[in-house]
Amino acid sequence: MRSMTGYGEASGENARHGVTVSLRAVNHRFLDLQLRLAEDLRGSEAALRDLISREVTRGRLEVRVEVRSVAERKASVQVHMGVIREAHAAIHELFEAGLVERGLSAGDLLRLPEAFRVDLEREEWSEADEELLLTVAREAVAQLVASRETEGASLAVAMEEKLQGIQEAVDRLDALRGSVREEIAASLRRRLAELLGAQPLDEARLAQEVALLVDRSDVSEEIDRLRSHLEHFRGVTREPGAAGKRLDFLTQEIFRELNTLGAKCRNAEMTRAVLDAKVLCEQIREQVQNVE
Repeated sequence: MRSMTGYGEASGENARHGVTVSLRAVNHRFLDLQLRLAEDLRGSEAALRDLISREVTRGRLEVRVEVRSVAERKASVQVHMGVIREAHAAIHELFEAGLVERGLSAGDLLRLPEAFRVDLEREEWSEADEELLLTVAREAVAQLVASRETEGASLAVAMEEKLQGIQEAVDRLDALRGSVREEIAASLRRRLAELLGAQPLDEARLAQEVALLVDRSDVSEEIDRLRSHLEHFRGVTREPGAAGKRLDFLTQEIFRELNTLGAKCRNAEMTRAVLDAKVLCEQIREQVQNVE
């Protein structure tokens, strides 16, 4: 099981380029890839997206690609003689007027706007460069997945503690439901005695009413379904790959069964057990939101 948060980074180089790929992932309902790469690399974007989406299924993923030149690039320098001549004439005029002490130096020329322009040879993004990019990206994705699995393992441990608490609450409910019939009969008998006073009770009718109330209060089906959901939840956490959506659905089902069970409870201790389980279920729901 994986978390949706994580980080991965890798670097590599060939004869012409050095490439660094960094990935940062946070929670998101679906897969949201945000690529940060130069325009020259846009031709490799589809292959990069395909590589990442094969390993990552959910989360907002920011992918940053940095490319640097390794080989020395040819340079050409263009001199704008018109700018230099005009600047020289202006400085000479100022010198003749006694406003400056000397003419233009080489350093002054280099600082003149538009006097010089340096052009570096353009490097085309080749198939070999794309292969380097994908190799580095694959390593970065592997690091990301490893960090997500590490955090996912921690999440699984934390959720198992909460599941165990719900399991204990369910066991308490199962143990308490056996005494419900007697409690319902005693409670109904007291109420009828208060209402009828000295009049005798119809034991047959009382037994019918008790049976009806017991049937309405029976929680055996809910307890069985809860145990099944808890076991299913544990099984999903042990499976590889994306599990967040299934765990979210199972958490909703567990909460729904607890609500139904709580509505049927006629016993204060059973009600407390249901409330304890619902608190734990809500905590699991919050943790599930971070599972891929």
